[in-house]
Amino acid sequence: MLKSDYLTVAQTCENTVVVNKSRFITTLAPITSYDDAITKIKEISKRYSDATHNCYAFISNETATEQRFSDDGEPQGTAGAPMLEVLKKRKVYMTLAVVTRYFGGVKLGANGLVSAYSSSVSEALDVAKTVEMKQAKVVDITVSYGIYKKIQEVCLKFQAQLQSVDYGNDVKITAAVPQQNFEELAAKIVDISSDKAQIYILKSNYCAFDV
Repeated sequence: MLKSDYLTVAQTCENTVVVNKSRFITTLAPITSYDDAITKIKEISKRYSDATHNCYAFISNETATEQRFSDDGEPQGTAGAPMLEVLKKRKVYMTLAVVTRYFGGVKLGANGLVSAYSSSVSEALDVAKTVEMKQAKVVDITVSYGIYKKIQEVCLKFQAQLQSVDYGNDVKITAAVPQQNFEELAAKIVDISSDKAQIYILKSNYCAFDV
């Protein structure tokens, strides 16, 4: 399947909402694989072992074809599936969502549960720091001090994410460049440097870009 850009959470975070006296604690966490997701689910469930339910949903690959969810004792289809739909709709992949429920004594009904679990994940995503994962080339660009500032400005114009700058006999910039911008950026750098800049591709993979 063709890979595309997606969002993921930058770090683990929690958000709590109260619906008709029930407390819903949403934990969002970045994951690297299916096994990583399962490990984190166990950790979160252990932390909230006294809760009524620990429901989860996750997408553990970059094409959104590897998905899992659990209602953890809630009526079928009222928790995990709605949570997963939020992740899919918002294109948040490589991310785990666990919603921990402490029952408050008031039954919500099927529709109420679907609304509570989906809105809990949605609200948590609203407050979480997310990054956009783009297919990119990580490159070293070596230029003279005289044109370094111009090159830096051009990199930013083409949405390159600067990772480091080393100052030696020349200046070496390491940057992640979105795949679709690389050829145009490289041509611009060649033009500005009169073909004296050195551009070396280190690797091609997904890189995080600020949203």
